[in-house]
Amino acid sequence: MPITRRTLLAGGAATIGAAAVAPQLVAETGAVRGAWAAGCQRPLPAPSPEGHLLNRATYGATRKERAWVRVIGHAAWIEEQLQPETIDDSAVDAALAPLLSLNWTLPEIKSNGFNGPTPLSNELVAATLYRAIASRKQLFEVMVELWSNQFNVYHPEEFVSRVKTWDDREVFRKHALGNFRDLVHGSASSPAMLRFLNANRNTKAGPNENYARELMELHTLGVDGGYTEQDVKEVARAFTGWRYGNDNWAFEFNGGDHADGPYDVLGRTITERGVMAGRAVIDRLVDHPSCARHVARRLCLHFVSDAPSERIIADVAAVFGADGDIRAMLRVLLNHDEFKSSFAAPDGGPAKLRRPMSHWAGALRALEVDPGILLTQIPEDAYDGEGIVRYGDDRAEDFLQRMDHLPFRWPAPDGYPATGPWWSGMHVLVGRWNYAMALVEGRLRGMDPDLVGATTRAGIAHTADALVDHWADRVVGRPLSTDDRDRLVAFVGRGATGALSAADVAVRLPLLVALLLDSPYFTWR
Repeated sequence: MPITRRTLLAGGAATIGAAAVAPQLVAETGAVRGAWAAGCQRPLPAPSPEGHLLNRATYGATRKERAWVRVIGHAAWIEEQLQPETIDDSAVDAALAPLLSLNWTLPEIKSNGFNGPTPLSNELVAATLYRAIASRKQLFEVMVELWSNQFNVYHPEEFVSRVKTWDDREVFRKHALGNFRDLVHGSASSPAMLRFLNANRNTKAGPNENYARELMELHTLGVDGGYTEQDVKEVARAFTGWRYGNDNWAFEFNGGDHADGPYDVLGRTITERGVMAGRAVIDRLVDHPSCARHVARRLCLHFVSDAPSERIIADVAAVFGADGDIRAMLRVLLNHDEFKSSFAAPDGGPAKLRRPMSHWAGALRALEVDPGILLTQIPEDAYDGEGIVRYGDDRAEDFLQRMDHLPFRWPAPDGYPATGPWWSGMHVLVGRWNYAMALVEGRLRGMDPDLVGATTRAGIAHTADALVDHWADRVVGRPLSTDDRDRLVAFVGRGATGALSAADVAVRLPLLVALLLDSPYFTWR
């Protein structure tokens, strides 16, 4: 039975983890009552160094990846991930090959729009989710999402829903680990950004300030980056005439709509003319000291803390360099002592909450579920007027949609929130519980984790102690407190000290794994 707000409130006395145990676990099984010790009565136990690295730099640790980090070491794993072109991801490439729209040019997108019965917008979402789970280039995929979110466009908008496929490939995948200057230039001339922030309406007869404002506030300088309202007006003038063409949807410049300069931006005069005026403005913004700090802070918010220290922000910004060296910044950040200790907040409590996308993908990665159905059964309907794709309630994507974190669905230019409080709402909490239960019970179409079979294949004894230790290590990858382990053992064993019957394992093992997925050990990364 799925959990609803009503059943949640009715079962409110049964709390566990960062919030509560799913009420039906209590009602049907007599599950552990009372709060988890970790995160409530005492701090969460520290994760292993490799577990912490993978919790932050991937969509979720796997047994294989943890073992690999232990073999090659923290710094070497980072260097490997910073060179994704050297990582063999041919299995993922082969799985994605049938999705022809992922490689269409803008004229091909304009001419086709749909690939068979399936809108190419749905193919992009499917490919994004599949890569998050299956790709070996995990840091690269995390960075593609991070930049796409910083330069956000709303995918369900009719035109954007088509050209976002090109935008994803030619802007964010192309520059995810390159330099920030090229990333800003690429986004500025992307038809998706041009449409979303009204570039076609930015003319000398009526300058539109939408792109100019977001370019400075969100993309480069930050809201406190030192620009003024007059700077916004000047930047808007510099970008007049930028648009996408009606014939092939590619970037073009209309000189007849361009307001001649010069343009005074951040205390300097831009003398370039025509299309080069906008490009010169971008260079001016990227060269400004506020840009390095803004980018460093965005990286630290994602990887380190909801309130990163000025020290680590400054250390990451210091290697921004002339063009914004993304690899150099990540190298400093992920090897920084503050990053390595960031599993706990300054007050001793948990640090970074998993956002739904990471929680969703991390559960599938931890249980080693084949995500192939994401690509082989893509919804055939286009977005409706509210941007909704109709996933069936037996599909994993439906749960991510319920938690408001499907890729590219944030309607405002600022992108999905990076900090925890936004993702602490009841609908997200209930969505996590229902997702965990559907997953462990094998109710998600094409995604049966076969927990009993996996236990048997791993040679794990069917005793409460062995089951708890094996699945805690596999799901959360960090030690449980003694109190929490004892509670889980008592729940699984129900007083039995020897081997459990096959029937008992079939019933209790899925509930054990659901509890682990809902625990603070998994919820906090």
